Amino acid sequence: MTTFSRLVIVAFTALSLVAFPTRVSAQAQGKVAGWSFDDVSGGNTRDTVSGTEDKVEGYYKSVPGATGKGLRFDGYTTSVVRKAENAPKVRDAFSVGAWVALDTYPWNWVPVVDQEEDQQVGYFFGIDAFGHLGLEVALNGIWQSVTSAAQIPLKKWVHIVGTCDASRRLVIYLDGQQVGELAVQGRMLPADGMDLLIGRVRQPMLPVPAEGIHPKTPVWYSLDGILDEIEIYNRSLSSEEVKSVFAAIQAPPGEVLPWPKLPSGPVGPGRFGAYYDTLTYEDLWDTTRRIGPASDVVVRFEQSSMRLVFWQGTNYIPAWVTENGKWYTDEFLETWGSGCPGIGDCEPMSDKQSRYSHVRVLESNDARAVVHWRYALAEAGDYKGGHPDRLTGWFDWADEYWTVYPDGVAVREQVLQSSRAADLSDPKLFEWQETIVINAPGQRPEDNINLDALTIGNMKGETATYSWVLKAPGSFEPPKSPQRIDKPQNPNIQIVNLKSTWKPFQIVSPTNARFSPYKGDNSYFTFGCWNHWPVSQIISSDRPCVTQDRASHSSLSHIYWDAYSTTEHSMTKLLLDGLTSKSAAELIPIAKSWLSPPRIDIDGDAFESEGYDPAQRAFVVARKIAGKPAVMELTLQATESSPVLNPAIVVKNWGEEAARLQVNGKTVRWGKDFRHGYIQRLEATDLVVWIQQESVAPIRLTLTPVP
Repeated sequence: MTTFSRLVIVAFTALSLVAFPTRVSAQAQGKVAGWSFDDVSGGNTRDTVSGTEDKVEGYYKSVPGATGKGLRFDGYTTSVVRKAENAPKVRDAFSVGAWVALDTYPWNWVPVVDQEEDQQVGYFFGIDAFGHLGLEVALNGIWQSVTSAAQIPLKKWVHIVGTCDASRRLVIYLDGQQVGELAVQGRMLPADGMDLLIGRVRQPMLPVPAEGIHPKTPVWYSLDGILDEIEIYNRSLSSEEVKSVFAAIQAPPGEVLPWPKLPSGPVGPGRFGAYYDTLTYEDLWDTTRRIGPASDVVVRFEQSSMRLVFWQGTNYIPAWVTENGKWYTDEFLETWGSGCPGIGDCEPMSDKQSRYSHVRVLESNDARAVVHWRYALAEAGDYKGGHPDRLTGWFDWADEYWTVYPDGVAVREQVLQSSRAADLSDPKLFEWQETIVINAPGQRPEDNINLDALTIGNMKGETATYSWVLKAPGSFEPPKSPQRIDKPQNPNIQIVNLKSTWKPFQIVSPTNARFSPYKGDNSYFTFGCWNHWPVSQIISSDRPCVTQDRASHSSLSHIYWDAYSTTEHSMTKLLLDGLTSKSAAELIPIAKSWLSPPRIDIDGDAFESEGYDPAQRAFVVARKIAGKPAVMELTLQATESSPVLNPAIVVKNWGEEAARLQVNGKTVRWGKDFRHGYIQRLEATDLVVWIQQESVAPIRLTLTPVP
């Protein structure tokens, strides 16, 4: 091609651009900024209008968007920041639009786009704690705002727009339809000196509802969900233009974000034992954790898919999980008031990062599992502990030993160590048990708990059931719970009536035991509901649920009972609990077998009895004569008042040999009705035997070593 030809083509092209300008769609006119999030790399995203690179801060993920890619915000840390000097200059007329898929509603107002300062200058376009859309603008020194009555649905793509014509009105749209309007007049006062923020609060905010929050501590958070196709215009779009922008993108229908499931390991029954695992919850939530492999513990059972879970998402607070996935916990040790140096509420629930709380498996064999959970009674935020010792600096700590057997029954041994030794039994200072149901995201308390929520029993077989009154949805008022638990007399058995076949139960010594309903704080549900725990990372020990978007918990009652043992600086209490398909009256035999076990008689001189240990739910026998293994013969002197029910026997110094069992002269094969395992100690090996056997008459047991 000649030089002349090239010049002709260039000249023609230039003339064409002048004479025939590229067509721009009507709704694109006046667009001054846009973020498609199709390319987020190196912690930056590009403005498709100006080409400016903007910083993406915090934890985030690139995911499928309304079209192309979208940006997944984690609910706490994610934000996009446009420096003030590069922010689009909008004045008296502007529009802001975006596609959003919310995973949860924010703790309080969260911006989609925010360029304002102290609600004095600038504008804010965002979503509140109930999913309402809002546009706020400073006009003539007055902070004007309009909020939608309509609620943005969770998990689904919606298109949101806010328009400002300072001489006429503020309007907000949801999926092309007007959902709010406010007549205004005045001059907009811009916040040109402020950075433009996308998806995260500019300063910490107190969660909603403020009257139910404790402590009154503002928290940092971001939008929890996906943002895509954010656009800013320097003019007010008409309603027809908003409809056109909405119609231009066919976002994926239905739920595009899954409801997270509370993790409890593989589905179905499994070989009995305690297993280490790392349980995953939600990808971005998991990413923010500083947790390594084998961080959690799951105890599985063979007769049912039920299990006992110690998971970091509950701060390792142990939870029973029923066969159909209902979660329950007996809480933890807690103290409050002046003994807590900061907000006045010290408990492992507040240990959001599990700085103190940890779990380890002490035993796991075919006969039983023993799990040790250690934690501090600490405060949210500053991690200070309760009742710090003036001389040593040690504060309140607790050790819990969970001894679990194949029948789904465990002994919970709680050991509290505190400098307030004289007050350890004071229910106004320390709390040892709270009946708590954990609700998964998407679940209301009523989805898990029957209205006849609690059945209380005593050792005579007398029972009483306590009910909550169904409340109209949406009313924020105290739950209509029972005012007192006063029947039957001398209660010591509780069953929590979850919507499951296997239900949580608790048994304590009847001496001085009492039960009290949890009257709780305000709630939008029939049962009290709070979502500052589990999973939540905000600095809070009390945040009522406003809907069922997050994992939450509901409290039903407290149990108060006598200590098992005390020392100068510690107190120990025992609680028998687990899951059962029986009624409260049908639990009397297991209560008797634990509270008043039968006498044990041993034949010969090779072994001696060390009695019954309720902390292990086991008879303890010690081998006296070293050398060749000996046959052990014993009789459990069961009676109607001291029955045998699934007894366990710990034989100290047994050795490495297997054991063959005979019950009343008949051999019982190893399997469903007979299990044994070993406890490896530094200088000896103990044998643990568990027998599925029930009797109100004496039974004779023979254990024969098998080389």
